[in-house]
Amino acid sequence: MIAFGQLCLLAALIAFGFASYACGLGARLESRQLVRTASWSAAIGLLALTSVMILLIVALIQKDFHFSYVAQYTSTQLPWYYSISALWVGQAGSLLLWSWMLGLTAIAFRSGVRSTYSRQLVDPTYSILLAFCSFLIGTMVFAANPMEANIVTDDQGSGLSPLLQHPAMMIHPPVVFLGYALWSVPCAVAIAVLTLSPKHITSESVGSAYAEWVSLARPWVLLAWTVLGCGILIGAFWSYEELGWGGYWAWDPVENGSLIPWLVGSALIHSLMAWQHCRILKTTNLLLAIACFALCNFATFLTRSGIFSSLHAFSESPVGWAFLFLMVSLVTTALVGVLYQRGNLKSEGILSCFWTRESFIVISMIALLFFAAVTLFGTLSVALSGWVIGRRIVFEPAFYNKMLFPVGLVLLATMSAAPILRWRSPPSQSDLRLIYVAAVIGSVISMAAWLFGFSHSLSLTVIWFAAFTAATHLAPALFQISVFPLSRGMLRTLGRIKHRRRSLASYLIHLGIVSIVIGVTGSSLESQRADVVLSRGDTLNWANHQIHFERLIERHASDKYIVEANLVVSSPGTPAVELRPAQHLHSLQNQWTTEVAIHSTWKRDFYTILHEGGEDNSVRLTLVYNPLMRFIWLGGWIIIVGTIIRLWPSTRGNSDQRNNKTVVQSATSTDFIDLPQIELDNIPELELQSIGHE
Repeated sequence: MIAFGQLCLLAALIAFGFASYACGLGARLESRQLVRTASWSAAIGLLALTSVMILLIVALIQKDFHFSYVAQYTSTQLPWYYSISALWVGQAGSLLLWSWMLGLTAIAFRSGVRSTYSRQLVDPTYSILLAFCSFLIGTMVFAANPMEANIVTDDQGSGLSPLLQHPAMMIHPPVVFLGYALWSVPCAVAIAVLTLSPKHITSESVGSAYAEWVSLARPWVLLAWTVLGCGILIGAFWSYEELGWGGYWAWDPVENGSLIPWLVGSALIHSLMAWQHCRILKTTNLLLAIACFALCNFATFLTRSGIFSSLHAFSESPVGWAFLFLMVSLVTTALVGVLYQRGNLKSEGILSCFWTRESFIVISMIALLFFAAVTLFGTLSVALSGWVIGRRIVFEPAFYNKMLFPVGLVLLATMSAAPILRWRSPPSQSDLRLIYVAAVIGSVISMAAWLFGFSHSLSLTVIWFAAFTAATHLAPALFQISVFPLSRGMLRTLGRIKHRRRSLASYLIHLGIVSIVIGVTGSSLESQRADVVLSRGDTLNWANHQIHFERLIERHASDKYIVEANLVVSSPGTPAVELRPAQHLHSLQNQWTTEVAIHSTWKRDFYTILHEGGEDNSVRLTLVYNPLMRFIWLGGWIIIVGTIIRLWPSTRGNSDQRNNKTVVQSATSTDFIDLPQIELDNIPELELQSIGHE
């Protein structure tokens, strides 16, 4: 079976490599036969790669220790579901998962693209995606082969790290790798635009290809942004529940590695919007699209190069340096392509006035890029300082908080004002009235937060901005939902929502961001922490809570020794709850792990950590009071709902797009509509075209 797996892996490399070459040659020679051959070759490659995946999963479940990977990451005591998650725990397995997802993404792109798009854009994009997949498979074949045989007899296996035996780790890595795979599509389309065949290069052809690349790439941009963001949030949830330190984001270099492409992707979403409405930031869009996938490779370099010591990182390997090479190649291609096409990439529009939506969007984009740059600087400083001065300088979380808090306020301010500003014209009196109302709402909610115990001036400032932003987003959204009185029929109201779903989705996504900001603010600026020692029967009053320590419990499980503290926690007006923070000693790894106990409400999380139990039945605990933690996870769900609404296919829209390419381009620019200019009685087709030509 191992030999069969190695043969399939080699076949996948050859098939994807040939498919990339054939598709690129077919695009250059305009040969449909070569492109069809490439598609069949890619399908064969994906089938071979899927065979390797299935073979390894079966080996993991059956604990077949003839596979070196299985012996390294599973054991006879490991449950089958965690055995499956071991697929993406190791370096070779995670590369296999990523390459499979990338191959699936490439074929999904080619299968789902409409015939209205130019072959001069689609075929080179497909070739580039297949080349990316070939690169990933090559790293497995030559450096990290998941099909290696185990040369040492092993009847038990080394087992999976206890810290990784958590439900979130069954979801977090695949979601992050899927986000990385999805970012390859905008990158490939951007490279295809920058490397148009010389016979196709005219200002008209490049302009047409540019308009098409925006329409083609934007759904992938939003999907990749959402998926990667969800992966980051799931990782934060795992850190919060499993690592036992009371927080969810430590500004670890490898954590930052996945955050940076997400921030740059956020900037790309805004810059694409500015181009669609005002024809600005033409070159910026292309560079940001390539940068997103390049930074995904940078994150992979961080985890696999061995230059950082982290729970998220693998051991030192040449694989990491291969990804650094790919990142440098992408950046070089982007810069050379921009220089090559500089005469055809001039923006047609300009920023006409500061108090316009496009100006605030540009400010948001700059703030996001500054946020990413600071994070990148803090991340790289660890390695660069070690190389330059011989000792590593590690920036504490306080550095990031101090540097990035003002940037966060700028982002909140621009995000709050943008929906009620107009494209290419200053605000009207009605717009200003809405701003005044939102400011009053923000002040009232900030005052309420102060009365409920929020005392930090910075947290009250953030809450004011968050409430202001929520008000400016909810007002247009509620207006669109209620544009028809109920007497005119619920079906017509739902139909109106359907045709307004893109702008509604944008409002929802922004409200999700606001929810996350509220949760982060409460849990960081208003958090309380105490280290205490309690004897049996002691009662402690702390943070408006009463904590009673009943007893210390010691017991044996099948594969571990458990020590847990039995606590009863109560607060005025709420029933008492029992919490059992614990320490587990895992017999196979001979490793202690911390198992926290959390009582969560919408107001706060009460987080308890057991450090040790004494022979006199006393315990040493850390108590953490984290206000508004649930709003962080709620924000993630709101963003997911907004993205689903935004990307949900429209039958009427697809029909129009097949029949009239002009309508395609106009329909794609309706994400943020100017509410005062809505004509409620226009039929949808006329409405789409009128909005597209504002």
